[in-house]
Amino acid sequence: MHVAFGRVRRKIALLRTELKNMKIRVNGEEKEVRLSINVYDLLVALELEPVQAGIAVAVDREVIPKARWQETELRENSDVEIIRAVQGG
Repeated sequence: MHVAFGRVRRKIALLRTELKNMKIRVNGEEKEVRLSINVYDLLVALELEPVQAGIAVAVDREVIPKARWQETELRENSDVEIIRAVQGG
């Protein structure tokens, strides 16, 4: 009985983790992020500067204007594309 109880505890711990996180794709790479994350917070989590000029974001093939980054919530399996303009020679 003790072994079965241990399995149940591990399943509960796994479910709690899954309830706090979700999977999305960022530039084709799967990422696990917290639930209720918006575009702005995703950029911060990825160590990008959201206020920096030259960043464009699309979610599920829809370009999201910078003015809507904080209100645009991501969902499970969202497909996010982040494009950064760089200067070069």
